[in-house]
Amino acid sequence: MRRLLPVLLLLLAGPAGAGEFRFVVEGEAGVTDSRYDEVDEGVPVNDYESIGRAAFDLRLSYALQRLDLALAYSPAYERSLENSELSGLSHRLAFGLAGDLTRRLRLSVQERLYQTPDLDPYEPVASPETIAVTQRGDQLAHSLDVSLNHAMTRRTSLSLGLGHGRRIYEEESLFDSESLGARFGIGWSFTPDRRIDATAGLGRYEYENRNEADVRSLGVGYSREIGRDGQLSVNAGYWSLEQTVRFDLLGEPLDLPVEQEEETGWSGGLHLSHGRERIRWALGYSHDVSPGAGLGRAAEVDNVFAGLSTSVGRRWSFGLDANASRQEDLLGEPEVDPEEGGPIVLQDVNTEFLAGSARVGWNLGQILRLTGGYTRVWQRARRGPFDDLSYDRVFLGLAVRIYDTGETPTEPALVGESSDEEPDAQ
Repeated sequence: MRRLLPVLLLLLAGPAGAGEFRFVVEGEAGVTDSRYDEVDEGVPVNDYESIGRAAFDLRLSYALQRLDLALAYSPAYERSLENSELSGLSHRLAFGLAGDLTRRLRLSVQERLYQTPDLDPYEPVASPETIAVTQRGDQLAHSLDVSLNHAMTRRTSLSLGLGHGRRIYEEESLFDSESLGARFGIGWSFTPDRRIDATAGLGRYEYENRNEADVRSLGVGYSREIGRDGQLSVNAGYWSLEQTVRFDLLGEPLDLPVEQEEETGWSGGLHLSHGRERIRWALGYSHDVSPGAGLGRAAEVDNVFAGLSTSVGRRWSFGLDANASRQEDLLGEPEVDPEEGGPIVLQDVNTEFLAGSARVGWNLGQILRLTGGYTRVWQRARRGPFDDLSYDRVFLGLAVRIYDTGETPTEPALVGESSDEEPDAQ
């Protein structure tokens, strides 16, 4: 966040007439009631917890002739109403920037950061993303993607991208991970609304427990517009991975490090979206290799997202969304069956996660809005604090608009999509 402050100060200090500036800041207060379904020594236990929450929601976007940017930032203080010792500050940040450095060279930056004390452990996401929750313990997830696109002709372009990601856990038996990757691609637009891209990438995963992995990938993608407001993208590819494992999934050191030689697999994804003033929906699926969430070694992941939002008149808004996530360890580990006394190999599924949410908003005039929602979370795991966890959550809150100017700010993930004009050929 500190790196973004100079950019924000320059924007706020500049004249609003130099570009289209949109800004909204709201305050929100509410309470969440959750019911956890746990198992203690084979006996089901219901545990209720109420959490108070006070938050700010800041959103802005700024559109200039050659530069677009957007920011969404929401700090929130959460405190258990049952146990005053359980409290914490969460942060959710998204930043997007797209700009033309020259007539042919375009820069794009996307940053997402999520930090939570796990009093409210699940937050719906708007894209296929690996999710695994713990009932307690701070988590921080960060991802940064920077890309350059050079238009060689009206139809052909070259791209270069760099990505960095990190997951940090307070739980000692969950392992922090860091990833760094680079990719090179070539794209061809055979019509103004249809495009094919081919990419090659290299990646490096490093873990707190000194495990490490190197990954290579090849892929091809197709995207097109559907009508005026729809977008379809499909991709498929191949990956290969080599990793060195020094610790098992329970955090115990191995007698001898395992050198896994060139594990291979496939990657693929689908994203379909359609947005209008009253009704917006999106769905997506991805399958790929990843650093894993808390496992301390590489995993294959499947992620699914679906969302729908609509507004009725000027007062009512409704939304539905669902997330599913599954990560599978690439090695597998033997375990002794206590009944048979012999070694067996467990299935390699480490976490399976499913969540669905419904929400409603009611505008009380220009500055007040009542919000409510219901969420059901279900998780099954074979890994440390990623225990089997299921809970219901009901949320009620009141949002107050403190200040706004301009229209509704652009979402950070959508920055630059409306200004992808082809440069003139020379």
